[in-house]
Amino acid sequence: MAVKSDLCTFDMAIYVIMPTHYLILLIMVRRYFILFSLVMYTNFLISQTRSFEIVTQDVFNFWQAVDSLKIGSDTTKLFQTKVLDRASPAFKIFIKKWNIKAKDYTRQLGRYPLFYKTMRASTIRLCQSQDSIKKIVAQFQKLYPAFRNADICIGFGNFSTGGNMAIEGDHNFVYIGLEYHGLDSNTYIKELSISTQDYVSRSNFFRTIIHELVHVQQYSHGKKIKKALNGNLLANRIIKEGIPDYIGQLIVAGGNNGNYYDYGLLNENVLKTKLKNEMWNEGSSDWFGGDDKLFTQKPRDLGYFMGSRIGKNYFHSNQLKDLTQLIEIKNLKKFIDDSKYF
Repeated sequence: MAVKSDLCTFDMAIYVIMPTHYLILLIMVRRYFILFSLVMYTNFLISQTRSFEIVTQDVFNFWQAVDSLKIGSDTTKLFQTKVLDRASPAFKIFIKKWNIKAKDYTRQLGRYPLFYKTMRASTIRLCQSQDSIKKIVAQFQKLYPAFRNADICIGFGNFSTGGNMAIEGDHNFVYIGLEYHGLDSNTYIKELSISTQDYVSRSNFFRTIIHELVHVQQYSHGKKIKKALNGNLLANRIIKEGIPDYIGQLIVAGGNNGNYYDYGLLNENVLKTKLKNEMWNEGSSDWFGGDDKLFTQKPRDLGYFMGSRIGKNYFHSNQLKDLTQLIEIKNLKKFIDDSKYF
């Protein structure tokens, strides 16, 4: 309190000994400085929701290549020239990351002709939903003041990934694979493997965008956060993947939840006991992925569901007003304990 009093006394002393015209000038300068700072900060917040690109050209490149297919034509060369060679800068990042090749397009289109044919309309419609994308990004930014933008690239990656993110210098990117998240009720999925059918049961384009944007925040807000979520314990992956799932559910209402969510709700108490006993083991056990025979017994990726339930419990138990504590996790065990889920 003494320091504050001394500062106030010193400030008042300056006003007393200062000539009137200088005093008026000082007051005006301070007011303009405060106003300028507010304007700059407001512009910064606005730019955080507007200064990102939604890249859709790679979707149209793909369908143009499909439309150019003719009997006897070199299909692989066609996909190389029309899709990969003409890829957007954002898509090129993920082409390299996932080693996507033209021959993969030829193979997948040959395997699943009805699947691709029946999903075309929905993928075009999603490319035209940019206002909806901007709206959910703005909602995310409102709930997380430290939000960092990412360009959102939509494309076909031959089932390499449903969603992914990349950080290149100070530029962030999110990729959404339409083979997994561009479907609607008219898409014919019976050509797909059992495990892939299980995966696409959760097809939710908008929620996946939020999921991947959460990963961008997790990776770009300090080494302690990244370290807490990227260890080799089951707990690391449960929370790393489950928190984005919960935030996606929080921001994007409606749409598919997936087999893993429906199964999880029906069997949550049994799953909770199992997870409590395995949480601090190394590896992912059977909570993520697995071979096809697993899906005759239960859905894949129940780890996502369990992580989302822990996140939801933490959010409500601690009566949070924003998402900061869900994203900026530095002590994993404390976070799980404070969720009171177990």
